[in-house]
Amino acid sequence: MEKRRIEAVDYLRGCMALAIMFYHFTAWSLGVPDGNTVLGRLGIYGVSIFYILSGMSLYVAYSNVSWNKSELFTFWKRRFLRIAPVYWVACIGVLILLKGYRNHPIETIIGNLSLTFGFLDYTHYIPTGGWSIGNEICFYLIFPIIIISAKNIYLFTTLCVALFAIYLQFAFISLNQDATLASEWKSYIHPLNQAFLFAGGIILAKVSTHARHLTLPQTAYVALLALSLSGLFLYENTPDAIGLVTSTNRLIFTAFSLAACYACFNLNATGKSGFEKILKHLGEISYSVYMLHGLLFLYLQKHIYKGLMKNLTPSEFAFFIVAPIVLVSATYCFRKIETPFIRLGKITSGPFKERLKVAFTRPPTRAD
Repeated sequence: MEKRRIEAVDYLRGCMALAIMFYHFTAWSLGVPDGNTVLGRLGIYGVSIFYILSGMSLYVAYSNVSWNKSELFTFWKRRFLRIAPVYWVACIGVLILLKGYRNHPIETIIGNLSLTFGFLDYTHYIPTGGWSIGNEICFYLIFPIIIISAKNIYLFTTLCVALFAIYLQFAFISLNQDATLASEWKSYIHPLNQAFLFAGGIILAKVSTHARHLTLPQTAYVALLALSLSGLFLYENTPDAIGLVTSTNRLIFTAFSLAACYACFNLNATGKSGFEKILKHLGEISYSVYMLHGLLFLYLQKHIYKGLMKNLTPSEFAFFIVAPIVLVSATYCFRKIETPFIRLGKITSGPFKERLKVAFTRPPTRAD
């Protein structure tokens, strides 16, 4: 059973997608931002916040589901139709437009198109950022288990503590603090190194939902959001990216990320002001922005920048030419691909041909 939409969660998701795009554009045109910069930190913890928000959103949507066979199938159908179409666009774009078929064996292509690579070989992703989608699919595998366990506080606590223990193991043992994040990338993107973030979102949503009588004034949540983001940006001296994800820094930055998500979850945003409408739109197109920005940057750099716009610096080209194209393309993708497939996942009756017709011809609404 799906519940109300929490606007501020969408706002934060959109801002993180934009920040990750800017992080990559900066890295590709000027050099990788170090761990002391805002972009350097958002490039790492923007994805972490995605995972937390995903756990929150799924808890709100499915906390009252009984998880019989029919509902389990419906969950998987909706999740697949939500994730796969845009991921396919990004994969096929890399394979065809960037000639990626030359570099990826057939088993990698099949694993990506079927979205099974996350638990078969999580390092073999095709589009930029694809590793996080592989992780997300792994989280969907355990989500019904987590949400069912949430009905028993002892079982739920045990499961979450176990995931947190694994999180600590990666932060303090598995990841080499004296190496670089690039050399430790395989360990960092392991689904088990990210699973607690997803569970953390579920924990926060559960606490918020079942403790409404303890709700704080809205000014308190605004202050918490400001403080958590300030801490995420200003805490400590971590010039190396590996320092952001290891030892006590991992715990502190995770706490800031969780606090920011918790604040947004409890903000009563209406989406009616002009600024909120912009944030709402960014939230709607965030997945397409995330999946398409790498493909479009590399394609446009190869076919437009080197031939027609050599008078622009690489960063000017990235931010003033590619970024607007990404936003326009993501908007089109959201309306013409994401929304119809989301709607298709919600239609449960009628012949398949008729469901396709309804899904792809009805104008998009906020309910979608």
